[in-house]
Amino acid sequence: MNQRWITVAFFVEGFFLYFLGLGIAKYLGATILWERVWIGIFWMVCLQFGGIFLLRSTSKALTSENNGRPPESPFSSDFILAIAAFASLASLTVLMIASRLFTLEVLLVTLLAVLATFVTARTIRIADIDRFREVVLSLGMAVLVPWFAFVLQTGEFHRFLPIVTLPVLALRMTMILSYQLSTYAHDLNTKNPTLMVRIGWQNGMTLHNLLILFAFVLIAFGNVVGMPLSIGLPPMAAFVVGSWQIWSMRRIAQGVKPNWRGLVWGGAALYGMVIYLYAYSFWIR
Repeated sequence: MNQRWITVAFFVEGFFLYFLGLGIAKYLGATILWERVWIGIFWMVCLQFGGIFLLRSTSKALTSENNGRPPESPFSSDFILAIAAFASLASLTVLMIASRLFTLEVLLVTLLAVLATFVTARTIRIADIDRFREVVLSLGMAVLVPWFAFVLQTGEFHRFLPIVTLPVLALRMTMILSYQLSTYAHDLNTKNPTLMVRIGWQNGMTLHNLLILFAFVLIAFGNVVGMPLSIGLPPMAAFVVGSWQIWSMRRIAQGVKPNWRGLVWGGAALYGMVIYLYAYSFWIR
């Protein structure tokens, strides 16, 4: 898949996840304050832009280092754009503080989001965490974005947040694994240390299937521990797509010629369907 389209999908994903968090707030009776919505969205987009350009800058530097070439100028165009994005982020943060939007909960979520961005961009390199950058990125997107949207409106956490976002996190990881399996041979040859390369394709396929099952067990468990059935049942419909993904993975493991496009788009569809069905269920009630 073209890297440009992956970047576009990254921003679209952020908007859907943000409105998922808003939907939870609306369902629980919070009045949606749209000035906070736009401030939060701009804050999120600035952080995303900063992370993308910073990752490009650090990746180029690491590539030069690994190939024995002299390092490029530290003031590359990507680095300057990252600085501009983070400067805008700082300005929005000052505006949020001046508007008294920074409760303890908002502060905690924003600090975790910034930390996740720097870890993902390889600016902060913690040995054990750096090996699982995909997990950190998924936590930042699938968990922290909806939580940020919610706490910016309500100023507090709610038990619905982990009930909804943990299955979404698991399905985001399955989407990543299905994509990385399709590029496994190329990543192995180019020594690109993706999660699938690090854990091996067999372990990766098993993990993919287990995460799908785990996600729907969590959704069903949420219905038991207090999530209304009118909210928790619609996402279960996506299990049809999840079953197809598991079946596709098992066929690939058995040596059947893979349909890479179907596998990759199936992973994205499964992830997107659960987000949409949760968000739609919250917004219409």
